[in-house]
Amino acid sequence: MTSKIPGATPARQPQVGMWPRRRERQRPLLPQVIELILIIGFIIGSYHAAFWYWQKTEPAEVTVPSVLGLTASEAQKILAASGLRSDVVAQKTSEETPEGAVLAAEPPPGRAVKEGRLVRLTLSSGSRWSVVPDVREMSVDRARALLRQEKLTIGTESARYHPTIPLGYVIGHAPQPEQRVPRGTPVDLVVSKGPAPKVVPLEEDTGLRRTRVEYEVPPGASLQEVRIVVQDKNGERTVYRNFHRPGERVQETVSGEGPGAVVRVYLSGVLAQETPF
Repeated sequence: MTSKIPGATPARQPQVGMWPRRRERQRPLLPQVIELILIIGFIIGSYHAAFWYWQKTEPAEVTVPSVLGLTASEAQKILAASGLRSDVVAQKTSEETPEGAVLAAEPPPGRAVKEGRLVRLTLSSGSRWSVVPDVREMSVDRARALLRQEKLTIGTESARYHPTIPLGYVIGHAPQPEQRVPRGTPVDLVVSKGPAPKVVPLEEDTGLRRTRVEYEVPPGASLQEVRIVVQDKNGERTVYRNFHRPGERVQETVSGEGPGAVVRVYLSGVLAQETPF
């Protein structure tokens, strides 16, 4: 038997299945403080390094230059010199900004943006109005070209004789000269067929008719083909064909049979006059 000593604390017996408790050793405080300082320093250093790299690699800021009123090519050169890209995205009518000039830019001039930013340009398509030019006494080809240049379209073309305006030249048009109309308005032209023919009937019998044709070649090319055609009950036939200079007079006596017979004069393949016998 184990003897008990009066007043002594009995020894704690280890329980079955448990390891004996070890005495924990406490770490010194200084190494922990140093470790914490190093961790904080690493975090701060990493932040500053990332910020420095971001500043080095981020595009620089530039100010959008003013390109309003310039042509598209001029505006794109100036924007490229500032490190900006550009593209024409739209056109709008304007009564103040000339056609083809920059009407607006997005982002607008004066705004600070990153280098390489795309600037979208809107160009002016000019006024929505046109002034009808005076094309009277112009050749019909020149008149058409001038009307198209003024953003107008060609309407109907009619022809009639005129005592002084040569064949193929404009006698008049509608709308009238200097009239302000919307773009695309059709302009109707009246084109000269040259002077009216002088047809002098000589004699007439029961069936055969004879007529003298007198025709003066109008101004134009140095040599122009004059062709006289008769159409009667026997069909159509050419009775005269030759080349003449401007101002020369053609005189020819022709004949036709039956009612409805006509004589036609063609100048360089264009019908210049048509007269019944």
